[in-house]
Amino acid sequence: MDQQKIEEMTKLLLKLEQEIKETKESLHSINKSIDKYDKYAFLNVS
Repeated sequence: MDQQKIEEMTKLLLKLEQEIKETKESLHSINKSIDKYDKYAFLNVS
């Protein structure tokens, strides 16, 4: 494997890492919204 291939793979991995991080942040945000909604739904029901 030559140096150029290694650099290309490194760039791809860094890009993947960033996308995974953004996806995790989005999921955390969605979970917070769901928790907030569930809290209000529970209050409305009781």
